[in-house]
Amino acid sequence: MSSLGYDEALLKKFKNWVKDDSLEIIGPEEVRKVFEYKIDSTNDKPLKLPMIVLRRLSPITINNISKRPLTFNGHVYKANKDKGEQLNGIPITLRYQLDIYTRYLDENDEYVRNFIFNLINFPKVNIEIPYNNANITHNSHITLDADIEDNSDIPERLVQGQFTRRTISFSIDQAYMFDYKVRDVIKIEDVDVDITLKADIIEKDKLKDDEKRN
Repeated sequence: MSSLGYDEALLKKFKNWVKDDSLEIIGPEEVRKVFEYKIDSTNDKPLKLPMIVLRRLSPITINNISKRPLTFNGHVYKANKDKGEQLNGIPITLRYQLDIYTRYLDENDEYVRNFIFNLINFPKVNIEIPYNNANITHNSHITLDADIEDNSDIPERLVQGQFTRRTISFSIDQAYMFDYKVRDVIKIEDVDVDITLKADIIEKDKLKDDEKRN
C-alpha cells in the first residue's frame, strides 16, 4: 500500500466537511475519468460549478532510501500462539493540491476560508491498513503550504467562460509505504525441551566420568 489509501482518506474527510449538496468533490482517481465523461456528454460546455478537485502531485518522495529496522523488522508487530503479523514501513511524503472552482469570487472566498480553518484545526488523516483483515490504523497529519494561489486567469478547456479558481496546496509528511507479512511463531516450549535434553546429556556424561575415575 502506498498512496491510494491516503487519497481515499482525504476525499472522505473533505466530503464530510462540505454540507452543500450542489458542490461536487472529485478525487485523484476520478479526475480524468469524470472530466472526460463530462466533456463527451456536454460537448465542451462549461462544467457545473461549484466544484472541488483533489489532485495528488508528482513525485512521491521516499524519505528513507537505506535499509533500517523499520523497513524489514516491522513498523507494527502483533503475535498470537501460532502466527505473527509484521508491518514494515518506508516513510514517504505525499503532496496534494485542492482546486476550488466557483463562478464568483465571493463564493470562492467562502469555500477557501472554510477549508483553511479545517485543514489547520483538524489535520489528522487516518488510514486503515487493508492487508489480511489486519485492522491496523495509521495516523498521519496534513501540513498546509503558506500560499493560496489564485489562478483564475489560466485558460482551461475543461471550464470555459467566467470562473474563479484558487488552489490550496498541502502535504502529508508522516505517510508510509507499507508491506504486510504473516510469519510462523517459534514456540518457546520446543526450545525449553531442547535445553532440558542437553542438560540431561551433560549430567549423564559427568556421571560416567566420575565412575571411570572411581
